[in-house]
Amino acid sequence: MQEETEKGEAGMQEAGMEREYRPRVSAVIPNWHRKDDLREALLAIKAQTYPVEEIIVVDNNSQDGTREMVKEEFPEVMFIQSPHNIVIQALNIGAKTASGDLILHQDNDGVLEPDALERLVRVMGSDPRIAVVHSKNLYYDTGEVFDPLRWFSPEEHASEGVFDVPTFHGNGALIRRDVLEEIGYIEPEILLYQFERNISAKAIDRGYRIVYHPAAVIRHKISREVRDPGHRLYITMTGGWWYLARFYPLGTALKKSLHYLVFFILYSVKHHTFRSFFRGILDTLLGLPNVLRGRSVLKPETVRFLESRPYETAMIKYGSLDTVRKWIKGRLRGGKGA
Repeated sequence: MQEETEKGEAGMQEAGMEREYRPRVSAVIPNWHRKDDLREALLAIKAQTYPVEEIIVVDNNSQDGTREMVKEEFPEVMFIQSPHNIVIQALNIGAKTASGDLILHQDNDGVLEPDALERLVRVMGSDPRIAVVHSKNLYYDTGEVFDPLRWFSPEEHASEGVFDVPTFHGNGALIRRDVLEEIGYIEPEILLYQFERNISAKAIDRGYRIVYHPAAVIRHKISREVRDPGHRLYITMTGGWWYLARFYPLGTALKKSLHYLVFFILYSVKHHTFRSFFRGILDTLLGLPNVLRGRSVLKPETVRFLESRPYETAMIKYGSLDTVRKWIKGRLRGGKGA
């Protein structure tokens, strides 16, 4: 791991000793209809070996008693309730409300290991150019690593390393609040997926680093089966194409848009989501003029780094392989039962 450094002049020697990097951390958790999962997430945050100064829950109009649970069991938690389901814009709301130097962002079904935040803070303090450091996500029940893009080997996932990456996983990510302010937070058209890529693209273009630290661990109650494949397809389509339209040079954006189209068609065949597919195309086109008004093309070197690890092609390749494996296993089970 990189040797820990000081943050600016504040980290210079004091009384012959280096001052320890001790930033204030605010945790932000978007929530919708997962009262029991949220409870476990909050308990894990309170159990961290590094103190969390402030916890903010941004609730997307839950009707399952979440507000009453938080008020009764976690009175110290700041609870912000939106009258609408605003999804990922909850991060904007929470980050703009937070007073900490760093924002710990996680899903409401994520459970941090007790030393995860301490490890993330240590990495963040090692280089003032680090804008985001994110944890290793494990499936909650099995403990297997969640890595759908296959960017890292098992040995790397098991290491104490710090790896530069083009984007991050938002569940268990530590983000510098001043960088969020500098880059203008998350664009209003982003619904859920792609928000990490938007933050990363803008931060990397300004000279910051996005890093992965697998020694910090969060267990995620993510399902191996998609809960609502049509909704997932829709927000991936719109967010993905708008991301390319906003940041990428025209030729590269068109080429990668075709890669996306292949993935979306394969996904629709697999999950029978053609209604969402055509709705996604229509709404992408309708929203495109507004996105293009905010278009800000990245530097060539930024695009090269973002493309150093495959994203769209990895989704197509590994998503297709997983589908084939699942089909073969299903056929074999069917044959045995015959």
